[in-house]
Amino acid sequence: MSRTDGRKLVAMATTLTISALGIGTIYLPFIADRDKLRGLFEEGEESIPEGARKEIQAIIKKEKEQAQELAKQQQMFDEQEKRAEEERQKQQQSKRAGSMWSSFRRG
Repeated sequence: MSRTDGRKLVAMATTLTISALGIGTIYLPFIADRDKLRGLFEEGEESIPEGARKEIQAIIKKEKEQAQELAKQQQMFDEQEKRAEEERQKQQQSKRAGSMWSSFRRG
């Protein structure tokens, strides 16, 4: 293999590398529709039958109701925890009251 063949080979490899980087950084993120490339595109709302659409809406509604119920339960639990923590703090404050020398007298 002669010297010119090596230079051509390096030039071709460099050109291919720069082309691949250019396609990867410019074409794919900005021009190509990534969902279509992955096969995740939807053909439109018309392709979904009416019955299926109603079922989907019912499922979404149930999920929202469950999320609201869960949020209410979480809020109630948080309030109970807050009350319990306040009671614990009150009890600890009452236990702390007294002379600062009381711990030495007992010992």
